[in-house]
Amino acid sequence: MNILYVGTLPPHPGGTATVGYQLLAGLARRGHHIRAIAPVTRETVAVADRFAAAHSEIHVNRFLVPYFETSPDLPTVDQYRRAEGEGIEAAWHRTLSETGADGVPDVVIIGREIFARHIPDLARVAGIPTLLIVHGWITLTGIMKTFPAAERAHYLEQFRKVDRIVAVANHLAERLRGLGLGDVRTIHNAVDRHKFFPRPKDPALLRQLGIGAEQPTVVHVSNLRTLKRPLDIVDSARQVVQQRPDTVYVVVGDGPYRKAMEEACANGLHAGHFRFVGWVEHDLVPDYINLGDAVIMPSESEALAMVYLETLACERVLIASDIAAAREVIDDGETGILFRKGDVADLTAKILSVVGNRALRAEIGKKAGRLAMNYDLDRFVTAYERVIRELETGQSAVDRSA
Repeated sequence: MNILYVGTLPPHPGGTATVGYQLLAGLARRGHHIRAIAPVTRETVAVADRFAAAHSEIHVNRFLVPYFETSPDLPTVDQYRRAEGEGIEAAWHRTLSETGADGVPDVVIIGREIFARHIPDLARVAGIPTLLIVHGWITLTGIMKTFPAAERAHYLEQFRKVDRIVAVANHLAERLRGLGLGDVRTIHNAVDRHKFFPRPKDPALLRQLGIGAEQPTVVHVSNLRTLKRPLDIVDSARQVVQQRPDTVYVVVGDGPYRKAMEEACANGLHAGHFRFVGWVEHDLVPDYINLGDAVIMPSESEALAMVYLETLACERVLIASDIAAAREVIDDGETGILFRKGDVADLTAKILSVVGNRALRAEIGKKAGRLAMNYDLDRFVTAYERVIRELETGQSAVDRSA
């Protein structure tokens, strides 16, 4: 099949780009012809070119944006929206003109909700069926809370124009149905267990970060924005280091709250306990997760965070706020640890209980690793391929139930 993807890809930071790459690479390995339209900034053109050279099975047309939008739950400024819309439309027509009559896409995958602003209308004009992947931020926050009424209505109207919606988690699919959207499937995100698997802490990385081999280490991986509640990590760390003064925190990622975290650490006189490493290439993330005696995610909300699954696969202990997304993958005390969202004292207690108990870490880690097998990458690609073939053949919900 000829498949066109419109969404984020590396070097865009965040989970949607990783999911997009995993899906397209998997479909290409199965013989499908893959084209993609994805944003790039001036600062990351060289990195995007290296991605294209390394992954020639995915032909990518890039469009220029002023910056990478990492908070799709917040309304974008008019300037960004205009640049994005013009860039997408130009890349769309350029891509279709390059394909020729025999290469017209059989299906368009809209890889992120925010691109539903533009793609359903373009695809309808071209007569191409569409599949929208909903990762959650707009649905969980934008449509529900933060967007003005007119913008919420517009997104729902655009969602109704697509032919099929896939949600990355069950709780998210339920919310979409609650918004009056009909045929919604769930295909859970996946983890590449060839990259994410348990291994000893990397001695070279420990030396680079100035961490002793026996020091308790707590890892956090995110884009450091409001919904991740990153300041809860700093507040909790003040209490943790009072009881375990050798504890070190490794923060992987970047975003609007990095400066606030660094300032809070300095003001709290425990900056020496934190290592802020910024964004790293996704292939390096397993090395950082495997440093962790615990990986913490104090999020306000999530769809299905990639780091949840990556932590499970590395057989590390995930300590996550007790929200729907975490409950979907964690059996509390068995495959991970849940704490009361926003309760810094509870987070602190759970961290201390994990970093101080090697046997508990090993027991939970083994169970987490077995659970990670349910999020197999090959199974993930197969599920998407099935939905795509249904769209190509025009199979309906009624047909499937017969």
